[in-house]
Order: sequence, then C-alpha cells, then structure tokens
Amino acid sequence: MATTTGRAPKTGRYFRQGLKRAALAAALAALGGCAGLGSFADLGAKRGETPYGAYLAGRHAASINDQRKAAEFYDAALRGQPDDPLVLDRAFMASLAAGDIDRAVRLAERLVENEPGQRMARLTLALADIKKGNYAAARDEIAASAPGPFTALVGTLTSAWAAAGERNKELVFEKIGAFEGRTAFALFRAYHQGLMLDLLGDMEGANEAYAEAMSASGGSSVRVVEAYASFLQRQGRTDEARAALEGFLVFAPEHPLVRDHLARLARGEALPAQVRNASDGAAEALYGLGSALMQDTSSDLSEVYLHLALYLRPDFDIARSLLAGAHESRKRWQDAIDAYGKIDRASPLYMNARIQTALALDRLERETEAVALLRRLARDMPDRIDPLVAIGDIYRAKENYAEAVTYYERAIALSGTPADREWTLYYARGICFERLGEWDKAETDLKLALKLSDDHPLVLNYLGYSWIEQHRHLDEALAMIEKAVERRPNDGFIVDSLGWARYRLGEYALAVKYLERAVELQPDDPTINEHLGDALWKVGRRIEARFQWNHALAMNPEEKRVKLLRAKLEFGLEAAESAEREEAAANAKGL
Repeated sequence: MATTTGRAPKTGRYFRQGLKRAALAAALAALGGCAGLGSFADLGAKRGETPYGAYLAGRHAASINDQRKAAEFYDAALRGQPDDPLVLDRAFMASLAAGDIDRAVRLAERLVENEPGQRMARLTLALADIKKGNYAAARDEIAASAPGPFTALVGTLTSAWAAAGERNKELVFEKIGAFEGRTAFALFRAYHQGLMLDLLGDMEGANEAYAEAMSASGGSSVRVVEAYASFLQRQGRTDEARAALEGFLVFAPEHPLVRDHLARLARGEALPAQVRNASDGAAEALYGLGSALMQDTSSDLSEVYLHLALYLRPDFDIARSLLAGAHESRKRWQDAIDAYGKIDRASPLYMNARIQTALALDRLERETEAVALLRRLARDMPDRIDPLVAIGDIYRAKENYAEAVTYYERAIALSGTPADREWTLYYARGICFERLGEWDKAETDLKLALKLSDDHPLVLNYLGYSWIEQHRHLDEALAMIEKAVERRPNDGFIVDSLGWARYRLGEYALAVKYLERAVELQPDDPTINEHLGDALWKVGRRIEARFQWNHALAMNPEEKRVKLLRAKLEFGLEAAESAEREEAAANAKGL
C-alpha cells in the first residue's frame, strides 16, 4: 500500500555513495602529493605532508558537510601557507560553520588585514565586541564592511543593537529606521524595535512596536508572542498576556514554550524577558535570520547564523533546537544529537530534545539506545504521551507492528477521551492493526482518526485505499481518495492511491494517467513504479511496463515484491499474478 508512513533508508544507495567518497578522497590525496593514501581517514592521518593536500582534503570535508574536519584540514594548510588569502577565508568560514567562533574571531582578525571590507569577518568581529560590551567598536566594524545587501540587513541590525547597548535611543531609531517603508522587513523592524525600546525603558514606544509586530505576524510568530506577553505582564496586563499566548495555540496547540508561559502565568510567576542585554538582542536577530534561511538546504549560512547566535547567548535553547533541526535536515545525525544534548533539563524544550535525540539514534541504527532513552523519558515524565508515541513510531518504522501497538495503546490510555489533536494516535494504531491483519480494529481506528482529523488527506487515503483493496464501499472509497488528492495534489503517494483505485476498478487508461503523475512526483518509490508497470501492461504498452518493473526492482523493494516483480518480467503480468494466487492458496491449505 502506498502511504507516507515512512520507509527504511536504501542501504545499497548509501553504500555506493560511500564508495564514491572514498574514491574522491584517494584522488585528492594523489593531487596533494600524498602518494599511497587510499582513504579519507588515511589522508587525515597524514594531512601535514603538504599544505595543498590538506587544502584539498578540507574542500572535500566541506563538500560532505563535515565542517569540523574541514576546519582541521584548513588549519593544517594554514600552518604551511599562513598568508594564503583563499585558505584563510575557507578556514574562517569552516570555523564558523563548525561553531568554533573563538577560532573564527582570531581568523577574522587576520582576514581583514588582507581584505578590509570582508563582510562576514567584520560581522564576526562586531559580535565579539558586542559580547564584550565594546559597542562603539562593534559599530566601527560594521561601518568598515563593504556595502551590499548583507551589510544593509545584518549589519544594520547589529549596529542598532550596539546602539541599544550604549543606551543611545536616538541612534537606535536612526539605525532601525533604515527598514522603514520596506514591506519585506516590516515584521523584523517592528519586533526588534519593540525589543530595543523595551530594553531601554521606553514602555510606550515598546508597546506600540510590539502591537505592530503582532499585527504584522497575525499572532503566529512564537518569538513575537513570547516577547509581547512578557512585556504585557510586566505592565500589569496579565489577562492580555494570557490572551496573546492562548491565541498562538490556534497555530501550534502543544508548543512547549507557550504552554510553559501559560503555566507560569497560572502559578503567578514572572515571564522571562525576551532579551536581557544587547548581546541577547543581537542573538535574537541572528536566530531570526537563521530561521528564515532554513529552507535553503544548499547553503550552510543558516547554521552559521545560529552558531553566532549561540556564541552570543549560550542558553538560547530555541536556537540550539533549530540548529539541531538543521543538522537533521542534512542527515548529520550525530551533530544533531550533540546539539540536542546541550539543552538543559530545566528547559521547556528538553523533552522534545530527548525525543529527537532518540529518533536520530534510530537513524544511526542504534535502535536499542533510542528505545532505552525513550523508556527512561517515559518514566521521568509519566504524564506525557510523547515518549510512548515516539517508541511506537520507531517500532512501526521497523515493521514491528505488534510492539508498536503496545505503546500506542499505552499512549491512548494515558490521553483519556479522544481529542481532535490526537487523531494521529488512532491513525498510527490503525495502520499497525491493518498490517497485522486485524481489519476490524484497524477500520475502527481509521474511522475515528478521520472524524477527529476533520478528513485529513492521509486518513482519507489510507482508509479509502484499504476499502478498494478489499473491494468494499467502492464508490465511497473512490470519493475519499479523490478528496485526498484534491487537498494534496502534489503528494505522489496519494496520487498513486487514486491511480491504483482506478486500476482496481478496471479503468486502466485512467489509471495510467494518474500513475504517471505519481511517478513524476515520487520517482524513487518502488511500489508506485510497479503500479505504473501493471497499468501500462493492461493498456498494451508492454515494453514500457517491463521498463517500470525493472526500475522498481532496482529500487530495493520489499522482499516479498522482489519475486513477483521478477515473475512479471519473465512471464508477464497475468501469469505472475496467477502463480502468486496459486501459491497463496497452497499456503492457506498448509501445502
């Protein structure tokens, strides 16, 4: 069944990539004059033999996102060529990307001697000055940067926060005023103006700026909501603070920071100020920029900004969580684990950090450690369902459906009366029951999930597909899948379901249309490619059908599909399916 419930990594593909990387490392070693080095590890052991070899090894390490190793190699190259501007620049950027900001500051000092206007180096030096409280020096560093879009945005915010550190409100307005009339930066300007005026004690100005930021964001920015709620409480407007926080729950009902703030208000505790000084404010600006750049996975600039934010404010847990998420998006699981591990137990983000750590461990094929971590978390937080759900998800992804059901059932029992936000629990357990062959239980769960989720496309797809596979409720099932496609027209798995439904109904030409679209959307899925092959065979396009089956076979399909795909290729669709039915009948009779 085509679903979006998760698939295991294609081991063969990663192995082939590993071979290519080893070959590249050997080539780099040869180019560097390091004869006889056959692997990246060997090259690392002998990286001091030539500066050029170390430089090339650094380039390779950076290309595979191992920034720590890249920084080490560039440092080795610098020892042989200390004044080479290209190596110096790469060593500086690698240090930033690896989070070694102290090292980056030292390299930036050398870098600006050769290239006075280097923007990132000047920014790094300015931030180091802000951290030390040298605000005038920080503004001088930004002023020395070469002009450009980078300086206009990041430099202006840094200068504005340096002015706030000097408690120079007139200069704050001058700097932040550069964003006036620029619609794209309206929210950024209003938010930081509110923070700056709040820090400077201008409560009337801060209130106006915060209100503008709330309006610009529609109340959907957690950082703006947190800052405004803290401000309102300090002004004795606790009811308004609570309303602002509760309004955010429409967008994220279980957001841990907002839930923590509401709990603090209920206990009569003071909400923390968003920024305590100029260093915190500059960190907030860098966090915002890093967050905005998260979608660009081709660049490590997001991670650079987040590392700089954490340099200024080491207890900035939301920035650390975002940085860990950036590592996850690049499949750098150990880096993500390391980042999550620095989030304090007292933080509202601690539980999420531990769960994400466990999921990263699982991606590293350390399932035993992952489950043990989650079980400890479940014992430490007996009133929370999240660790139990995470264990269930791990087992479900490993196709250990019986064990997954055990944990989903514990989570459901703990959650009490079914609530709308818990539809995923019933959806996940329904999938497990279906895979275990317990259809009555599966159908009950999926129907409940459909009701609680207000017809979520995933549930529409799964339940509708299941009915069609069983030749039950065909009209209703087809309508459900069509509705799912209407809501998610670019989801290859759901479009595949519609195509396969048409196939099951004997509408082969229409099936081909949808299945070709599904393959376009999800070209690397073996099930979808096999489905398209079957439909093409039915409409007489036999050569294309065999191509799709071959393609599916090359994608490491489930073991039970391999034999059938080979039979289709050798004997054709009808003969292969007939043999499969005969084998199933024989097995059922115990033959």
